[in-house]
Amino acid sequence: MPEIRPFRALRYDPETVGDAGQVMAPPYDVIGEDLHRALLARHPRNAVRLDLPAGEPGEDPDERYRRAARTLTAWRSDGTLRKDPRPSVYVYQQTYRVPGTGVERTQRGFFARLRIEPFGSGSSVLPHERTLSGPKEDRYRLLRATGINTSPVVGLYEDATGTAAAALAAITADGPVTDITDDDGVRHRLWVVADEGEGSPARVLIAAAAAGPVFIADGHHRYETAVRYRDERRTAS
Repeated sequence: MPEIRPFRALRYDPETVGDAGQVMAPPYDVIGEDLHRALLARHPRNAVRLDLPAGEPGEDPDERYRRAARTLTAWRSDGTLRKDPRPSVYVYQQTYRVPGTGVERTQRGFFARLRIEPFGSGSSVLPHERTLSGPKEDRYRLLRATGINTSPVVGLYEDATGTAAAALAAITADGPVTDITDDDGVRHRLWVVADEGEGSPARVLIAAAAAGPVFIADGHHRYETAVRYRDERRTAS
């Protein structure tokens, strides 16, 4: 069974950055050159500077990853990013309209820490697509330089009893800590749910997700990169 735990996230401090919508960015692999320039211009602390650092003509290919690491260090020092004081799970909700229709849909999930394990027989983390060496090398160099996950791996799990769905509905009935709408009109909301021990909402969500295998829906390259990074750190220690 997968091992899932709460964690202490690094989050933007709203008192430092102001409007959180100005510092958000889409997943790195859907950002083209025009959008990349727009995000850089939108706010000096936009997340694209960490997740998709730009290279400069004639510089060492690894310099852009080192630049992201320096940016991360600076943002942690000046209060742009702060680590939460207590291990938590982070409930996330998206509300969007189905393209070409008037139908509005909502999907919910949560961020947590997952113990990584190689794919293969007996694994509790299962893939569904092949990966490419180029994107994996890019994500590996960024992970090696920064030491953090700059974007998540998205996993699916079976909630046959509806336990997780009920817990998520109860949590999202209260006001979120973050509520922003992106350029595509998708509304993103976030709730911080501290781990308060056995029977708490955080533990209910974790137990539901850990009851069976996790299927990777998006982030195969990042996941395989994390396995490589873990193995190399073990070898070096």
